[in-house]
Amino acid sequence: MIRAFFTARSGMQAHQENMNLISNNMANVNTVGFKGQRTSFTDLVYQNINRPTAENPATIGHGVRINTSDLVMAQGPLSATNRFLDFALTQPGEFFAVQNMSGDIQYTRSGNFMLSHHADGNFFLAAANGDMVLDSDQNPIRIEFEQVQVHNYVFDSNGDHVLNPDGSRQYTISYADGPPIIDMDAIGIFRFDNPYGLVLMGENRFVATDLSGQSSVVEGVRGIRGGSLEGSNVEIATEMVRVIEASRAFSFNSRMIQVADEVEQTVNNLR
Repeated sequence: MIRAFFTARSGMQAHQENMNLISNNMANVNTVGFKGQRTSFTDLVYQNINRPTAENPATIGHGVRINTSDLVMAQGPLSATNRFLDFALTQPGEFFAVQNMSGDIQYTRSGNFMLSHHADGNFFLAAANGDMVLDSDQNPIRIEFEQVQVHNYVFDSNGDHVLNPDGSRQYTISYADGPPIIDMDAIGIFRFDNPYGLVLMGENRFVATDLSGQSSVVEGVRGIRGGSLEGSNVEIATEMVRVIEASRAFSFNSRMIQVADEVEQTVNNLR
């Protein structure tokens, strides 16, 4: 019966971790560009309980463990925001590249960008936390502004408008920065041979690994839409079913420990 304790205990631990993963999915149901995960289980080593040379050996397992947590790269729903700094990727497995303060390049599906004003007076396209969004050559994207005319009216020493012979007010023309020019073609889009090999780093970011391979630039037709955002691909209904399954599995394994304990007490009380 001792084996039953450890087997049921492994089930409780595995389904507790499964519940933790499901909780993270549900917590990020409104996170822009979030990709959910799912748990994969595997059984543990088996042991023969009769003669090893038997033609049909009886075997018994030692429980379960989490084998891996798989990324779900399905496309999330697109929603229009009409904000000129919002961008949505419309093809699964493609990513924006951002460079953090340490100079490391990371990848994300989150396209809610902003303008970052640097000390040299230049503006750059940045992620929501200020990290630089990169172009296809993995360089920061400098933002230019439309030049608009500004009429500067001329005043005399008394503060009155200086008039032209036809009675119109005199003015000079200068130019100033107007709306920013956002070129979607300047935003780099990258893909991986195996996006399921990427590693999550938090802040809705991924980093490349040996399994994922190095990123490559998406050329030609690019799946990007301005004024829109991609929502989380987590489906509440599916996650609720998984919550019920994990909860029931945890409860049944807990009950197995209680039953094993009761049987153990009965055996120990035999005279």
